[in-house]
Amino acid sequence: MSSRLRMVARWITVIAVAAAYVALHLLVNVGMGRQVRGSAAGASWCGAIALALLGPALWLRHRRRSAVAEIVGLVDRYGPRQPRRRRAVRVVGAAGRVLSAGGALAVAVALSERGDDLCPEVSLLLLAGGVAATGSGLLVLRRTRPYAARGAAQVLLRDGRRPVLYLRSFDDDEVAAREGGRAKTDLHTREVQFAAALGAVGPVIAVGRPGEDLPRLGAARFYLPLDDWQGTVRRLMDLSQLIVLRLGQGEGLRWEIGEARATQPPAKLILLAPGGLPELAGQVNESLPTPLLPREMVTGGYRTGAVVAFDGHWTPRVFPVKERRGPAAWMARSGISHLHTPTVHLARTIHAALAATGRRRRTMAWRAQLATRRADLVSVGLALAMVLPGWLGYRILQLAGRW
Repeated sequence: MSSRLRMVARWITVIAVAAAYVALHLLVNVGMGRQVRGSAAGASWCGAIALALLGPALWLRHRRRSAVAEIVGLVDRYGPRQPRRRRAVRVVGAAGRVLSAGGALAVAVALSERGDDLCPEVSLLLLAGGVAATGSGLLVLRRTRPYAARGAAQVLLRDGRRPVLYLRSFDDDEVAAREGGRAKTDLHTREVQFAAALGAVGPVIAVGRPGEDLPRLGAARFYLPLDDWQGTVRRLMDLSQLIVLRLGQGEGLRWEIGEARATQPPAKLILLAPGGLPELAGQVNESLPTPLLPREMVTGGYRTGAVVAFDGHWTPRVFPVKERRGPAAWMARSGISHLHTPTVHLARTIHAALAATGRRRRTMAWRAQLATRRADLVSVGLALAMVLPGWLGYRILQLAGRW
């Protein structure tokens, strides 16, 4: 499924759900005798719209799932072990999101003009309770977020696009799992930002470390046996629309570079070169007709020093990962802003490398920035998702005469 068709499917679903919600509200008005004629006509129209969009929504859902059926079969063959009580922990995590969103709302009300209308005791209680609720919600989220990681099969079925295959050494997972921002309230990791940026191309999947208790947040994990993994990775290279390979030590990475060079088109491969390790150029040169010079492997303080793309003849093009200058960069270095992390700079560099190969994904940088605030946005969305059905339920109870 293409990105545009996926967007159309989402809008159809949103419009259908909104129309059904409005139709139910108008039917409650009819039952309560309020504006009977107008409410009845509006409910009929909204109900007709919801029913008319139901067919296209179900067809697009079937098409989304069938487009990735083969890939899902590959990654789901050895599915991740589901921890016990995972569903219960995810419910607790959702409660933490609601708690943090409600606490932030309480603080905002206490500090607003409406707070001035309240008596000092109530305003102080609202402020203290909001701060406590926000802190408690963030603490709960930190403890429960590892259980929210979805497997590769689930992510592929929800998205419908061909994936981005992320290959790296398992030793890189520890660094990627660190928080990507400087603020203590940041809940995202570097890999979460990285996967969000590459989400402009497709869902990001990666082989999980054998034996790990929980999948890492970021790229959706799938698991392969230690003695039989090369065939599955080779087939996933064929089915993926982009291969992103982080250079590192290990014979597995050497095999993956050589396999990509032998079986895939050059524009499909992107290499991430760690900063300060120019000797890794030799690992790549074993499979390239034109060698990559060690001095081109940029050194620096970033985890990724350069992004390497290839033209049609497998000639490497090196794009250094550089920090932007200006007020925004100064605010990021000072800890005032967390929207310009090293992963955001990496996203801009990958965007430039993809543009050089004919692929333009303009949303990569802002997707990485949005990932830093995703926890807040999800909390607000979850709170709204609870308020709207609650309001409808309250009106139904009014109609039934039980409120």
